[in-house]
Amino acid sequence: MSDTEQRLSIWDAKNNLTYDQPLEPGDDKFVDLAPARGEFNLQRLYSQLNVDNQGNLHKPPLKQYILFTGHRGCGKSTELLRIADHLHDPKRYYVVHLDCLETLDINNLKYSDVLLALAAALLKKLETQHGISMEQVHLSRLENWYKERVVTHSKLRSMEAELKAGIKTKTGLPWLVELFAELTNKISIGSTYRDELREVVRNNFTEFSDSFNQLIRAAEDKVRAQHLGERILFTVDGTDRLDSEDAHKFFIDDVHQLTQIQSLFIYCAPINLLRASNQLNASFGQTIRVPMLKVRDRDNQAIEANYATVRELVYHRVPDYLFDDVDTLNYLIQYSGGHPRDLLRLLNIAIANQDNELIDRVAAERAVKELASDYRRIINSEEYERLVAIDNTPDAPDEFTDEISNTMLYNLILLEYNDYYWKSHPVITTLAGYKKAALEAGV
Repeated sequence: MSDTEQRLSIWDAKNNLTYDQPLEPGDDKFVDLAPARGEFNLQRLYSQLNVDNQGNLHKPPLKQYILFTGHRGCGKSTELLRIADHLHDPKRYYVVHLDCLETLDINNLKYSDVLLALAAALLKKLETQHGISMEQVHLSRLENWYKERVVTHSKLRSMEAELKAGIKTKTGLPWLVELFAELTNKISIGSTYRDELREVVRNNFTEFSDSFNQLIRAAEDKVRAQHLGERILFTVDGTDRLDSEDAHKFFIDDVHQLTQIQSLFIYCAPINLLRASNQLNASFGQTIRVPMLKVRDRDNQAIEANYATVRELVYHRVPDYLFDDVDTLNYLIQYSGGHPRDLLRLLNIAIANQDNELIDRVAAERAVKELASDYRRIINSEEYERLVAIDNTPDAPDEFTDEISNTMLYNLILLEYNDYYWKSHPVITTLAGYKKAALEAGV
């Protein structure tokens, strides 16, 4: 095949710019962005789980609840999959991963939904992936919780009939696998049984948690015996998409229920939640932030080494010969603010606006204008004044921490960097509202 035939077309490159799915470990498009995040690595998280720099597990804690946070679209999901892949090892952990975006309704999510889904994910992995069988004595408490609390609920009797029709021939672990998969599905699709199932979990939570804990302990004995891992570790993605009210309810109001399950957990959490409440520190042992890519410093000066790392990220998707000039790509990187997903969005929009199958400065400027317009729809005039003030205050977080700033962090209007300073998303500084507020502030 000739060099010409091997060259990627701009349309093939566009297919590499999907940003609604994380990269699986081993994906050719993956680039380690840690150097551009600024003194960030995952060893701090591994250390919390007693895994040293050589990957050796020392005596693991009985239970641990870790928050994994950062801006939406900063790469948390990709990093969490890497974490799960690294820790899932016979000499380390048996990792059970749950993506709430795929399994549950993130717009209507309660702690009961997540815990039922985690039980379903554990049961399924044990039975279908590794063929593990378990003695009935280890399953009886969970079965009894279902029979005594769910089946007897007046509004769930018709659901029981539906379930029996589908899994009546199975017993033991295979029966529980399908049962909890069906319970999770009933909650996910918003069936008429969702509220009643949540009520049963809530009103009989001690029984449920005790049963789940017994299952975890028995499962850990099995995975150790088969040399699949030393302890079970749950990684939960998608819970960072909860809005402020739902996130507060899930991580703060209902934290007692989450921490009654005695195991090891990594939960994704929205970044604004960390500023909204100090109560998290009392319940979660550690918070690990995934910082933005720091392409400019606090004084807005470009950091060339970090630009180079981000260019590598782009070139794994859109080769350099599809840009008219490296300055065009640098321009897009600058206005992404170091936000990976927004950089991919800008590249997508630029390709849609290009002529002659080449991303040039005109297409790039159109992309910045279009992305800025998207953000303009969620900003009000008072927020422009706040953004200008933050951009011109070196220690902005200490002075401006309140619900307004927390909402702007959630909406990506405001970006937080690893040295713990805030800056407006760069595309917003191009808007007339921002320029007017800056002029009125005399900056």
